[in-house]
Amino acid sequence: ILKVDRIWDVVLIGAGDMGHALANYQGFTNRGFRIVSIFDNDKEKVGKMIGEYKIEDADQMVEKIKTMGVKMAMLTVPAPAAQNVADKLIQAGVRAILNYAPISLNVPNNVKVQYIDPATHLQRMTYYL
Repeated sequence: ILKVDRIWDVVLIGAGDMGHALANYQGFTNRGFRIVSIFDNDKEKVGKMIGEYKIEDADQMVEKIKTMGVKMAMLTVPAPAAQNVADKLIQAGVRAILNYAPISLNVPNNVKVQYIDPATHLQRMTYYL
């Protein structure tokens, strides 16, 4: 039911601190997820490496994601850019977005968004302290 018997390709959008942390995280592969590309719009970052991954130009993102047929993305861009990037991901055929930006995305019904805001989760934990 959960389709954990396969490897899911994932793209990572945003090569900042959170993007670096996710790219270097070793727990994805053994759980069936493989980062296949990292994109960023900062021309200073494009072409540089994060571990084994070369940062690619976000201007090429839609076409490359379409070509690869990737359906999942992790979004680690600043909040003001998140909706625009999400729109491009949807245009590229992405149907599941793990959103680290502290903003609610407006997406079609056939696109699933999971929100992760570490600050919000920390605030929830303070309730128990």
